[in-house]
Parts: sequence; structure tokens; C-alpha cells
Amino acid sequence: MTVPPIVEFATIAVALIISACAAYAIVQIRRTLKQQQKLMGAIAAVEEFQKLQREFGQFLKRMESDSRELQRIALQIEGAVAAVNDGIHTATTSAADRQRAAIESLRDYMDAQEQRLATVVETVSGSLRTFPRRAETPQPAHENGGDHSRLRRETLRQHPELRFEVLKEWLSINALGIQRRATRSWKTAGDLIAGVPEYLEPEAEVLDDCILLISTRQVDEKLAILFRELDSSSEYRQWFEQPLQGQNGLHTPAVLTRSQGHLKLVAKGTNAPSLIH
Repeated sequence: MTVPPIVEFATIAVALIISACAAYAIVQIRRTLKQQQKLMGAIAAVEEFQKLQREFGQFLKRMESDSRELQRIALQIEGAVAAVNDGIHTATTSAADRQRAAIESLRDYMDAQEQRLATVVETVSGSLRTFPRRAETPQPAHENGGDHSRLRRETLRQHPELRFEVLKEWLSINALGIQRRATRSWKTAGDLIAGVPEYLEPEAEVLDDCILLISTRQVDEKLAILFRELDSSSEYRQWFEQPLQGQNGLHTPAVLTRSQGHLKLVAKGTNAPSLIH
């Protein structure tokens, strides 16, 4: 039995339509897959961005924490420096107040002793007036001065800080004499301070065969007098400076203190210009 042509055409047409639909479906599926791949890539990029954002946020937090820590350390350092400055200021003020108090106490003591001496003199004078006068004998003119001298020495003996200041003043006036004595023959530091009054209780030592260190009993500070020219590389050159113009005759000793076996400069001194060139 022969199939009619119209049926064949219909079959072919249906097959073509089915093939076209299948091809279209395949194209749509591929397009959908490409869109899904693009969407997955976008999602992965967003996730990566979010991850980087979290890490950046943690980094900012760490920076903020470090900044706060540095600020705290800076405040601690500032507080420590302020405490040190306050301590130095307090110590300096206390030392100055103690020195002023000692000087005021000494003045009050000397005034009281002078008043007491005057009262005793008046009492003795009044008692002498009640006795018949005998041939007057001249009184030594230096008797009153002797009492004052003994009083002054006793005061210096009891106040080491005042004794040190008097010793410093004496050396400022007589430093040139010590320097001249050093040009002659001498063996010990005691030979160089032979002219210092005994009531100042001087104690001396020679440093580096060119500097005389002088102090007094119960005082840690020392006075330095240069009596020979220093070497250009000597570390002691920083203790002395040239006197100001018009003060060439003044020879102020340098003031030192001994700390842990080392001498520390407290105040510079001035000496003969020929010795510190």
C-alpha cells in the first residue's frame, strides 16, 4: 500500500518543527547556563569583596587599638617626665629653703649671743661701778673682738653648710695665693692649703696633678681650683670657664659632688685665663 504524498509532507513538516523546537530549547538552555555562570561569578566576587571588607575592618580595629595603646604610652611618659621635673623642682626648692633656714637660724643665734654678751657686759659694768675706783689700767682693745671671733668659730663648727660657704668665699679671694704656692716645692695637698684658716676645717686632695679639691668636714660637696694648665684633651676642662670681662681678678672655685665614686659638676668655676687656654 502506497503512502500518499501529503502524509509524507506532513511527517517531514512535523519532524522539522520538532527539530527546530529542540534546537531552540538547546539554545535557550545554553543561554541560561551562561547567565547562571555569570551570576555565580558575580556571587563569588561579592563574597570575596565581603571577605576583604571584613579583613579591612579588622585591620582598622587593630590600627585603632594600636593608636590607643601608643597614646596611653605617650601619656605615661609625659606623666613620668612631669613627675621627674616636679621631684627636681621640689628637691631644689627644699635645698634652698633649708639653706635659707640655716642662715636665718645662724643670724638669730648670733643676734641672741650678741644680746646676751651685751647684757653680761652691762651687768659687769654696773657691778664694777659699785666698787671704789682704782688706778685705771688700759683694757686690751682686741678683747671684744676675741669674743666675737670665738663666737664665729663656734658657729662655723656647728654649721657645716655655712662653713662650706665661708670656705668657698675665702678660696675665691685667696685662690691666686694657692696657685702661687703650687709653683713652689710641695709634697702633699696639705702643703697647698697651709694658709687656709684651721676653723674652716679644710680637707684637700690633688686630682690629676693639676686640680686641687678642697672640702670641709661633714660636707659632701667639693671645691676645685686649677693650679696648673690642663691638657687640651682633659675631661676636666668643662669644669672651668674664662672669667667675664672686667673680672679677671676673680677666681671662683668649681663646685663638685661625688656620686657613686665619680665627681659630678654642680657649678662651673673661673680661673686664671693662662691656665685654661
